[in-house]
Amino acid sequence: MGKGSVINLHTHTTFSDGLFPPEAIVERAAKDGLTHIGITDHFETSKVASLKAGDFWTYLRRIEELRRKYEGTIEVLAGVEIDVNPERCALDRLPFDMLGELDFVLFEYVNDEANDGDDMEDLDRILSKISVPMGLAHSDLKSCFAGMGAAEIADMLSSRDLFAELNTALPYRRDGMTFYELAEDVIRGFKGKVKLSIGTDIHRRLLEVSNVEAAYRFIRRLDLEDDLLF
Repeated sequence: MGKGSVINLHTHTTFSDGLFPPEAIVERAAKDGLTHIGITDHFETSKVASLKAGDFWTYLRRIEELRRKYEGTIEVLAGVEIDVNPERCALDRLPFDMLGELDFVLFEYVNDEANDGDDMEDLDRILSKISVPMGLAHSDLKSCFAGMGAAEIADMLSSRDLFAELNTALPYRRDGMTFYELAEDVIRGFKGKVKLSIGTDIHRRLLEVSNVEAAYRFIRRLDLEDDLLF
């Protein structure tokens, strides 16, 4: 698993705050040669326009229709992105039965003081209720888990079976470098312990669907292709 794949597991559509419908995202991903594309609209957050539980089954049906349409060309996956700031998302009231129908779930702002995200330990009550793969979206690992060593971070994620995302979007940079580049020593220690995903957080530019090459170069340099989620 991993070698030979070209994945983007973080995209937003008109079901939340993206400009393009799922069909346009998948069509572009297939045209650009991706092997896996994940639709991950914001879910039940007041931060931005977001997918609501009342529209969940329509969302899932649309993605499943695209999965069937593109079978054999690209694997289309269904996910959501959950904001762990409890002022914006009622975490304890999430519809966990619905989340279990997805292919994976992303969590943003875990341990992120700047965005008032819940600590990892506070989220354990939520993680235990979700049965599908879960991961940290665009996490600034060096900042959010400052004071923890690389091995400690790897153990924290692996013990919860959480994957980590390498996000290429411009907002997820500090000091001119991507969050994942800044955390190279941490990510190097994920080998064989923590799965990785790649995401572009596309909202407004279709070209961003396939903006994954820099992340792939990073992964190849660290010999982590076998640790990709797909």
